Amino acid sequence: MSSKLGYDVTDPTVQVLRASAFMQNGPVKQVRSLEDLDRWVRSQAYHDVIAYISNTSRAIQGHRLTQDFPVTEQMRRLCEIFDGLELLIVEHAPKLEDSNLALPFAQVRSKAYRTWMRQMFQHVFSKLDEAINVNCKHINELGQYLRRSFGNSNTLDFGPANELMFLFFLCGLFRAGILLAKDTVAAALLLFNRYVHVMRRLISTFGLSIAKDPSYTIEDYYILPYLWGAAQLSLDCPFSPMQCEQGKIMDSYRHDYMMLDIIDHLQKTRSGPLSQVALQLWSILSIPTWPQVYRGLERNYIDHVLSSFGTVEQAIFCELMSFEALLSSVHLNRAHLGVHIMDGKEKEDEDELEQKQAEDLWQFSAPVSRYVSMEPESFLGFQGSKARRRSEDSEEERLWMLRQLVDENDPNSEMFFPDREVKGRDSLTSVANEGQ
Repeated sequence: MSSKLGYDVTDPTVQVLRASAFMQNGPVKQVRSLEDLDRWVRSQAYHDVIAYISNTSRAIQGHRLTQDFPVTEQMRRLCEIFDGLELLIVEHAPKLEDSNLALPFAQVRSKAYRTWMRQMFQHVFSKLDEAINVNCKHINELGQYLRRSFGNSNTLDFGPANELMFLFFLCGLFRAGILLAKDTVAAALLLFNRYVHVMRRLISTFGLSIAKDPSYTIEDYYILPYLWGAAQLSLDCPFSPMQCEQGKIMDSYRHDYMMLDIIDHLQKTRSGPLSQVALQLWSILSIPTWPQVYRGLERNYIDHVLSSFGTVEQAIFCELMSFEALLSSVHLNRAHLGVHIMDGKEKEDEDELEQKQAEDLWQFSAPVSRYVSMEPESFLGFQGSKARRRSEDSEEERLWMLRQLVDENDPNSEMFFPDREVKGRDSLTSVANEGQ
């Protein structure tokens, strides 16, 4: 019998109660009124999100999508999740021949999208379980963030709230120690870029509408690709913001930079120059330098996305991305772009930069602080085997980890069980839309 003592559950500490509540409830919504926005901007999650965006922006400046950067085995396994999601899009793509006078093509699309969403729920959890260490207690929380990143099957739309959930997913991977400092560049230029392309295909295949606040500057489904796209170009950029629409620039650098790739897609899908299809974005790109463009986009993202009740009310919070207030006031970490990053410090001396070896360029700190949580045995009073694999009959054993509060108006709050087949009535979405 193990000599390690568990906590006395008759007189639990605050930490024990907190950890136990997370394990029982899972991720839940916290912003339900305008007053909750004040709690949100003082929360740990809010500061972690801004720190993650800023530190990632500093790390990716000057790097191209086609450039060599460290890609770990863990990162490759996470990217495989999106390979499966693209196959599901092909498998469940709506067919025009399935529509008729009684069943318009719009309804065919909506049914196909809801079917894809149900399959995606199953895929996300099973692949996360394969991609992440089996002993990681945060798989359910990360899975809840990820599956809310692909739109809303009830309203058939996609917007910054879904993008925010993917940001929670990325931030949570670093907070849990699943991704490390050396994964920072790849997380933005590879993993996030894969997400953007999957969403682009999902939107065009199922005809999702834009869910966004009218005050947003960017007239598009997502905001973050423009922000990180400007960060990429803030160092050693071969062209200015006002040159983005030039054909020669677009042809030469479209595959190297997120900003050009997304502007090119925007022009092609909306059939027109940027000044006609996205006037506000076109106005922002008239700013002389990329660091200034970044600062303008960052300010707008914080003021109109992270401070939007309509966006944040859809967010869920748990242990990695906590809604709890910071114990002390902390200055928001904002990126200062246009200088080289190395060993966690900004350097402007080019001679000093050239003296460093290439591998030293990746020795900067992690983009967000590591979260250290209590292990379940610490407050449940037992110590299990670290190497024990999940058995076929382990559904009951894992229920305590997967339980969560279900908002009956939220079609994305379905409970997940790893070993259960997906059926037509297995989700709140299918029940809500039965008979359509």
